[in-house]
Amino acid sequence: MRHGCIMALATLVLTLSGAGAQAADDEVMVLDERIGIRTAPILLLARPDVQRELHLDPKQVAGARNTIARLLEEALRLKNQAGPAVAARRASIDDEMTRWLVLNLAKDQLARLREIDLQWEGPAAMGRPFVAEYLKLTDAQHLTVDRLLAAHRQAYRARGRLTAEERATFSRQALAVLTPGQRELWDRLLGPPCRWTIGGQASGSGSTPRPPGLAGRPPRDGQ
Repeated sequence: MRHGCIMALATLVLTLSGAGAQAADDEVMVLDERIGIRTAPILLLARPDVQRELHLDPKQVAGARNTIARLLEEALRLKNQAGPAVAARRASIDDEMTRWLVLNLAKDQLARLREIDLQWEGPAAMGRPFVAEYLKLTDAQHLTVDRLLAAHRQAYRARGRLTAEERATFSRQALAVLTPGQRELWDRLLGPPCRWTIGGQASGSGSTPRPPGLAGRPPRDGQ
C-alpha cells in the first residue's frame, strides 16, 4: 500500500501552499485545476467526489479533514527548511499520513484510493518507480516518459496550472509510448473510472472530459 499510494511530504507542502489548493472556512480543497498533477492521496479525501467514490462515512470525512489540517500546519512550518532534523520530521509526517489511512480506511477503500490517486495524476504516474516496474517499461520508454514528464512539469510550474488541451496532449503522447500489452496493464492498474466532479459537473455527464489517461475507457456498471 505505502509504495503505491502514499506520497512524499514535499508533495503535501507543494499541493497545499501552492496554486494547486486553497483554504475555505478553515478547510483545504484540492482544486480541479490540479488534476493531472501528483497529489498526496490523503488530500484527495477532502474532495466530495472522492468521498462519494470511497463511500466514506461522516466520521471518516471528519477524521480526514482534522488530520489534513494538523499535518498541514506541521508541514508548512518545515517549508524552505533543510537539514537532518527537518528530513526526519518530514518522514515522520509522511508516516503519520500512511498510518491514518491504514487505520481509518477499510482494505477495499485503500485499494480504491490507490486507483483514484493514479487516475488523478493520469499518465504522469508512469514516472513513479513502482508503476514503471509494473508496466515493465524499457530503457527507451523510460527516457521518452522522462522527457515528456519534464516538459509537463515545466508547463505546470510556469503558470501553476495546465490547460485541458495540454493535459490531453500529454496523455496522448505518454500513452502512445506503451505497447498494447502495457496499455492493458495500465488500465488494470487504474481500475474503473472515478466519477470526478470537475467544474461543478460529474464526469459521467458527457460534458466534462475524463481525467488524463481514461479517455475511451468504459464506465463502471450502472454509471
